[in-house]
Amino acid sequence: MAASAEEIKSQVGNPFLIREKLEAAAQEGFTPLSEEDKFLAKWYGLYTHRNEPDHFMLRLKIPGGCLNSVQLKVIAKIVTDRNRDFADITTRQNFQLHWVQTQAIPEILKQLEAVGISTLGACGDILRNIVGCPVAGVDAREYFDATPILQEASRFFLGNPEFANLPRKYKVAIAACRDQCQQPEIHCVSFVGMERQHEGAREGGFDLRVGGGLSTKWYFGQRLNVFLRPEQVVSALRGITEIYRAASEYRKARSRARLKFLIADWGVERFRRVLQEKLEFSLEEAGVFEDPPDNYKDHVGVHEQRQAGLFYIGVPVLIGRITGGQMRKAADLAERYGDGTIRLTARQNLLILNLPKDRVAQVLEGLEAVDLKVNVSGVHRGVLTCTGIEFCKLAVTETKARAREIVTHLERRVPLEEPLRIHVTGCPNTCAQSPIAHIGLQGSKVKLGEQAVESYDVAVGGQLGRDRSFNHFVLRKIPATEVKFRLENLILGYKQGRKPGESFNDFCKRTGDDGVAKLLSADGESS
Repeated sequence: MAASAEEIKSQVGNPFLIREKLEAAAQEGFTPLSEEDKFLAKWYGLYTHRNEPDHFMLRLKIPGGCLNSVQLKVIAKIVTDRNRDFADITTRQNFQLHWVQTQAIPEILKQLEAVGISTLGACGDILRNIVGCPVAGVDAREYFDATPILQEASRFFLGNPEFANLPRKYKVAIAACRDQCQQPEIHCVSFVGMERQHEGAREGGFDLRVGGGLSTKWYFGQRLNVFLRPEQVVSALRGITEIYRAASEYRKARSRARLKFLIADWGVERFRRVLQEKLEFSLEEAGVFEDPPDNYKDHVGVHEQRQAGLFYIGVPVLIGRITGGQMRKAADLAERYGDGTIRLTARQNLLILNLPKDRVAQVLEGLEAVDLKVNVSGVHRGVLTCTGIEFCKLAVTETKARAREIVTHLERRVPLEEPLRIHVTGCPNTCAQSPIAHIGLQGSKVKLGEQAVESYDVAVGGQLGRDRSFNHFVLRKIPATEVKFRLENLILGYKQGRKPGESFNDFCKRTGDDGVAKLLSADGESS
């Protein structure tokens, strides 16, 4: 009988020691890893492929999505030489590399580490990549640049065995973006930039939220009504993490081993009291805080920076999949026309920063030459996908190719200028954050005759911000091959039937679930 996750971790103590076994396996030419070793390999960002047991997906750890051109060129070389010439950008501002063979792992890790990129804690029951605002430091509207705080927090937890054995994965966001593009509502812990009046002056700090998360049970994070100064963030995050680590009751079942369940069970008042006991400073109330509306926050396009004469370009990467050649081109352009600064976004896109105004056109031209067009349709900008059945063992449907097919069809049949968030996830674990999408597509199966085929359940109405709400299912078991036609009907109905200025979500509310289901039905009748 296979050992449980907790049994494996309790026997090993420090999961980072798996590096020694990975090195040994490579030196011996090719040594298959045991199931226990494969489990522990997650702490180095490694997951086995769905149908290729001797191959891995390798997830990097890129705090805040901050890269430079030298680092991107190294990643490009690795994926070209070893990983079938593509990688995927994740919703945590990361890269995932595929087709990684056991014997290649140590050398790839050394190549990445040589340019300051780690994979420690990119997977496993640990603090994952900390996300932030990809335009921190250049956004004219931000409260302040939170990058130094995010990097300090990342350094404290990176490879720290004291916090390597948590009940389960643990997700954190730190940003001072007024538009909240870091999506603070859906993380275990979010430090949300704000300002307050203090002793007659304006003071920048953070509003603290805990208990957000998606997967199969959805929760929005809750405010603790706490104001944290920048220098207090790492101490507060350490205290929160210690509380989570010590909560043994949330280790008994992995389905409930998340901070969101602890917050739901304890309540924010009890959690705040316990947190205060761990801190050397007194928690101060944050007071009234108003979230922004659910405006679109993808940073796509050409935007002026707060630095005079400089611009950044947000590049939409369709389905988050990027080739080695496209990476090299983006790195070359960032280096040749800017200072080499690159960022990844939570919407699986890429930004090039610090470009002089007179160089913007040349960068746009260079990007288009490798099929990285910036001026794209609303559905192109808005699509988001998980890995899907191509590599993931939990998925029941294909996602990447399906989403590309959907975008191509909708662009041709029902052009839409405004961004529409269509998130395609291959199973109920919602790794593509489908519950917060305008249209969420969740993979399922449907029986047609004697055969079970891929299908999708369709949900509408998700949004973040001031009037946050999760979407809800209106029609289930649409055969995957029909989804693009059903969405065409729905979007056409929206374009023809909306009132002036009416958003997609408001249209769906006014139309009602039965009406939306009718639009989604192939024959015009709800089913």
